[in-house]
Amino acid sequence: MLLRSLKIIALCSPVLAACSSGSGEDASAACTVLCASDADGAAIAKTMRTLSTSGGLAGGLASADYDPISGTFTITAPGLSAQMGRFPTADYRDLLAMRDAAGVHNANFGQGQGTRLVIYSGGMAGNVLNIASYGRTGPSEMPLSGTARFDGDYAGFTSTRRINGKARLDVDFARETIEGRITERIFRQRPDNVVDVVNPLSTLVLEETSLSSDGSFQGVTGGGQIVNGQILWNPASGSFVGLIGGATGDEVVGTVAVTHRAPSGATFDEIGGFLATR
Repeated sequence: MLLRSLKIIALCSPVLAACSSGSGEDASAACTVLCASDADGAAIAKTMRTLSTSGGLAGGLASADYDPISGTFTITAPGLSAQMGRFPTADYRDLLAMRDAAGVHNANFGQGQGTRLVIYSGGMAGNVLNIASYGRTGPSEMPLSGTARFDGDYAGFTSTRRINGKARLDVDFARETIEGRITERIFRQRPDNVVDVVNPLSTLVLEETSLSSDGSFQGVTGGGQIVNGQILWNPASGSFVGLIGGATGDEVVGTVAVTHRAPSGATFDEIGGFLATR
């Protein structure tokens, strides 16, 4: 019913202009028929913005396909074609873990009602390729007013570790802003998913940034460094990107890239992604 109302509203603007310059009963009747109105006779305000849906993935992957029956997960990218199976030991809530038999290719896959997320890390030590991709999977609209809190999950990789955490994002649709944080971040050993208790991670802040009219956003991160009492690998700096999805703007999906630095100049990279709902 809402979508039908919006189509009628799209026709109202030119008709209202004609009404203001017209006269007589015929002009009045035309306005009444073509323009939706509430009980007070005021024109209905548009409350949602329709967002484009390409069905593709942003962020580097050309394709990602998961067969839940066989548990097979296949991805392609320029110079890369990999097939993995389920690794349920490393699942983090709704983000499914994948890997191949040799443990060379690893991934996390998340599927919402209208969005999806893929975090891939593959290769041998010293030659690891990390790719994070996301996208909409169906029609989506975004509210034009109000605020919303989105809660969900985060999964990521370094060259030797998995990372899990909880995601929270706060959106002000009227101001067109978004901000958030990734909390309870922990390292896990990649081969067996055992928690790394020696190197705890601090909260990763997704600093407030603008929400574009197409529902996309990009910004910078703060915090997120290792907090084991040592000065190694501090500070951490990075960025995040993503978009609003879902039929009524009820999902947020995106990816994060963070570089951790040591005083010696050495670095290691973290790449991850979040999928959250309201």
